[in-house]
Parts: sequence; structure tokens; C-alpha cells
Amino acid sequence: MANLRILGGRARGRSLRVPESARPSPVRLRKAVFDYLRGRYPDRGRFLDLYAGSGAVGLEAASEGFDVIMVENDPKAVRVLRENVRKLNLPARVIAADASGFVRRAADRGERYRIVFLDPPYDHDLGEALTQVLDAGIVEPGGRVILQHPRELEIPFAERRVYGSSAVTIVEV
Repeated sequence: MANLRILGGRARGRSLRVPESARPSPVRLRKAVFDYLRGRYPDRGRFLDLYAGSGAVGLEAASEGFDVIMVENDPKAVRVLRENVRKLNLPARVIAADASGFVRRAADRGERYRIVFLDPPYDHDLGEALTQVLDAGIVEPGGRVILQHPRELEIPFAERRVYGSSAVTIVEV
């Protein structure tokens, strides 16, 4: 398993274990996302990391002061995520579930999040995942859906930033 470090907040510099199945978000991309969020949400709020994988983004959000839920369905990744949460003592919960099912249940319970981060496997239909999140109404007004994807993919009518072979698209709700 590779090692990765938290970039900012109260756990800055601490290392994370990364499951072999994960594709961690690049450092430059994570730094840019949290620089963006820090300026817009000084009071932080609830952060949902769907398809959490390595947990790099969700744990970074928790270190920055967000109240975080990370959703992942790979049992090995879930174990590593839970270990990292315990080790870093961060305000984050790990839910072992399918992202689509979690979104439906969250909508049924009336849950709302300020930020929803989507980084599904690259062979997953990102448009479908985005539509499901928006249709479910789980993003609070003024919140954002942030999608990480290959740079070749473009989503119209949204803010887009490119970081190497990856890109981030930001949709304001």
C-alpha cells in the first residue's frame, strides 16, 4: 500500500494508508479544491465523499473542519478508511455502501450536504452519478457538487479546472 499525506488543517503532514484498489486524487488537485472551498465556506458544513476510495479527499475535508461522510463499497478500502479515521482522530464517518443506494437513502431521510464530491471509477457513467445527486436534492442551496474525472471529459455549464491528466468540474446548486 502506498502512503499519502494530508495537506492542510489539523492533521496536516500526517500520512494515510492507501488501499491498493484506490486511485488517490493528485496532490495538486486536492490542494486546489481545498483552496477553493476554504474561501467560499469559512463555516465549513457537511461534506459527502461518494466513491471514497483512498479517502484522500474526505480525510482532507475532515482535517479542514468539514463534517464528513465517506461512502465506499470495496470492503478492503473500507477497512483502510476506518483505520485512517481512527489513526488521525478526524470527524469523519465511513459508510460501507453502494454510492447510488446511499444517495437514495439520504434523500429519503431528507439529508443535505454543503459539498458532494464525486470521483467514481473512470469507467462509471459520471453524468448519471451527477444527475442522481442533483435529482435527489441532497445538496443544500448554495452548495457544490465537485466531480473529479479524466481531463478529456467536459460537462457543459459548469466551472472546469484541469490538473495534469485529471480535471475537476464544479457545479453550484
